[in-house]
Amino acid sequence: MTLWIGRECSVLLKKWLGLCVVCSMLILSACSFGSDDNKNKVIKNTPKGDDQKVTLIPQVNSKDYQSIQPKKPSDTRGYITYGVTNRTDIDELEMGLMRLSKDPFSPNDYVFQSGQYLTEKDINGMLYRKSKDTPHGLNPPLGDGKDVREKAENSPKILSYVLEQDYLKKSGKDEYKLGGVSLAISLNQVYADKVMDKEGKTYEVKKDLDINKVKQKGKEYAQEIVKRVRGKKGLGQVPIFVTLYLEAPPESLVPGHYFAKASVSQGSSSIGKWDKVDSEYILFPSSKANKDYKSDADIFNNFKKDVEDYFPNFIGVIGKGFYKGGELDNLTFDISIKFYDKTEVVGFTNYVASLLQNNFPFPGSVPVQIYIKSANQPEAVIVKKPDQDKPFVHIYRQ
Repeated sequence: MTLWIGRECSVLLKKWLGLCVVCSMLILSACSFGSDDNKNKVIKNTPKGDDQKVTLIPQVNSKDYQSIQPKKPSDTRGYITYGVTNRTDIDELEMGLMRLSKDPFSPNDYVFQSGQYLTEKDINGMLYRKSKDTPHGLNPPLGDGKDVREKAENSPKILSYVLEQDYLKKSGKDEYKLGGVSLAISLNQVYADKVMDKEGKTYEVKKDLDINKVKQKGKEYAQEIVKRVRGKKGLGQVPIFVTLYLEAPPESLVPGHYFAKASVSQGSSSIGKWDKVDSEYILFPSSKANKDYKSDADIFNNFKKDVEDYFPNFIGVIGKGFYKGGELDNLTFDISIKFYDKTEVVGFTNYVASLLQNNFPFPGSVPVQIYIKSANQPEAVIVKKPDQDKPFVHIYRQ
């Protein structure tokens, strides 16, 4: 029998960490609002019909969703870390689903709320291996082998998590009702796990999976998951938007990517046509960047050289490009450097900002974020949006 090590303690710790992260994000977000037009509104009635007050948080701009903050947190708040271990994948899984949901659920007509319907029990019921004790598990039973590690390797888990997001529509004055549900089905590209035998001995399992088989299996899982979601109270008639996500390998510096999406019409439990999602993250420098995006890889190397000219032997530069339809859509740089005093931080940050403004080799239509850090802490952030004449620069004061 396969067991998780310290599962109960691990889940509680991860939930606590997730709560801290979310609280920090809310505190930071609150600093962005100050005008009378953006005051919080109190909205009555949650999508489940409870007569409790919730807070409607205004969006930063018209391209983002307004968010409803429920009085009670979701049952699965922070639970994603139980199935998805790479922080970059967690971020992209959540933010990428919100980005893709803007097509069926426009921010002009819908507001966002974290998933309120799927419970830990529901998600566990999907993620477990199928067995006598867990007959509804979607992951395969243990395979053949001389020990539990070999059995796990011969029958790797594919499904790692199911993420729910809810989108609400205005139904009256200060009242909202559920207008649609988005689902992200996260799949392993590499099966990495720790298993324990009956004697308490632990084994590490790691196996690369056949990506084509994973993608096909993901579509099969999606059909069953939609049927289960339809059976939840309150979800029988709403439109469902379902997506498939392929996780990156565990140690990857860039996240995986969404590769398919489908819309399930109101009241239906069948997925018809799957549409391709053509997007991916590329690490600079990397062999994949040199192979698939040679021109951008050369441009990155030129920018890296310009940055390193400031302190040639003490700077590390990594780039992360987000591509949609083969075109660069967003660019992030992480620059690590050893500083001896704060004046060096100021001088170097201004130097990089001047490169971004006057000598940046990438197209000006691409949003850019640059994070500068020393060994132990962040030092500065530089942001340049396409509609800005000059980059925004912030130097941290510790």
